[in-house]
Amino acid sequence: MRLDPWTLALQAVNALVLVWLLTRFLYRPVTAIIAQRRAEAAKLLADAADVRAQAGREAEALAAARAGLAAEGDHIRADAQARAAAARAALLDEARADAAGLWHEAQATIARERGAAQAELQSAAADLALFIARRLLARLPPAVTAEAFLAALAADLAALPESARRQFLDPGETVTVASAVPLQVPAQQTCRAMLAGAGAVAFVTDPALIAGIELRAPHATLRANWQAELQHIATALEDNK
Repeated sequence: MRLDPWTLALQAVNALVLVWLLTRFLYRPVTAIIAQRRAEAAKLLADAADVRAQAGREAEALAAARAGLAAEGDHIRADAQARAAAARAALLDEARADAAGLWHEAQATIARERGAAQAELQSAAADLALFIARRLLARLPPAVTAEAFLAALAADLAALPESARRQFLDPGETVTVASAVPLQVPAQQTCRAMLAGAGAVAFVTDPALIAGIELRAPHATLRANWQAELQHIATALEDNK
């Protein structure tokens, strides 16, 4: 048998190519798969060992728990009895506190109702006083009431300290004379004489004063009227509750 060198060379090349292809696409992937399977198997074995160890620890813990159940039961019963006693004491304290709160609330309600009734009576008394004052004024000549209140205003003005009196007698200011009814000419002349030091005197009518006169300077007010007296009386009654 005669071998052709070129044929042998080609066969050798083919064999080399075949070996390279098998190594490249078959041996290496198969080797990698085998290594991966071995690693997975090792991991499974390690996990199984961990599970066995965990089971052993849990078994030991369960045995310890069973050993302490009797003592724990006694402790639970004692704790329950103590909690029940504390709850009963708390309920009693709460009941006492609620009773005290209700008593104080009732006292406060009585005080509020008493104060409201007193305020209502005072309001009714003030309304009655206003009604009586208006009826009495209706029977008096306006000049007489104006003269009486002007005399009271003059006395109050003279009794003021010098610094306060200057506010009504400042030449640079205007003093307004307010009255419940329009003042007649003689009364206006009396006011001008009383306020001779003021820069100007103006006259206005204010029915809310009920009766009387009020001097209104830019920074001070001097009152001689029944409205002010009634307010003073109401304030005194409020302070003396």
